[in-house]
Amino acid sequence: MLEYNEFYLTLIRHGQSTVNMTPEIMGQRADVQLSAKGKKQAEALRNRFNNEGENFDYVFASPYTRALDTAKIATGNKQNIILAEDLREYDAGTWLDANRKEVLTDHVVHKMNVLHSNFLPPDGESLTQVERRASKWLEDNILYNKVISDWAIDARDNKKCPINIACFSHGMTIKCLLHYIMGFDKSFTWKVTIENTSISKLYFGKDGWRLISINDYAHLSTLKD
Repeated sequence: MLEYNEFYLTLIRHGQSTVNMTPEIMGQRADVQLSAKGKKQAEALRNRFNNEGENFDYVFASPYTRALDTAKIATGNKQNIILAEDLREYDAGTWLDANRKEVLTDHVVHKMNVLHSNFLPPDGESLTQVERRASKWLEDNILYNKVISDWAIDARDNKKCPINIACFSHGMTIKCLLHYIMGFDKSFTWKVTIENTSISKLYFGKDGWRLISINDYAHLSTLKD
């Protein structure tokens, strides 16, 4: 019998950052902090996990401050967090810290609409490149990882729940992973909204990938603006 891996994967965007508060600015540096609201969002997510009895066997996080701090808060600092460099946000290149209105001229917008995920910011990273590195990380560390596969087989043999994995990352990176997993049209990547601390949950088993939820941020309904 051909064995297969089996696990739940939850992709989680970081809480609101200080740069998210100024959407006219492009890109974000690695050391950008969570805003006060972002910390409350992560706390609301932690409360949701606690209320739903959500426990993770593995927790991975982008090393960027806003994602790592979200992971720490949301898990209550009770779990080992494995840093995953390839879950970082896209590289905006020379557009980093630039004003969006000044950079996105009619010519640039036209080129973006034509190239979609293959559009490359000056000295930066296209979404195709982001997907390539993030999907390779997913394959190497989860999908085809022998330790996790052996664990999945043992869980099935002993009638235990599948492995539960959380990945704390960034909006564009999560969109790229969803494109890789679901195989939807590339233009759809630009149309998907991934809110701060939203969760997108998937299951992988003998029939392949199944999408359970996308951009679920119901826990934020308890917060006041």
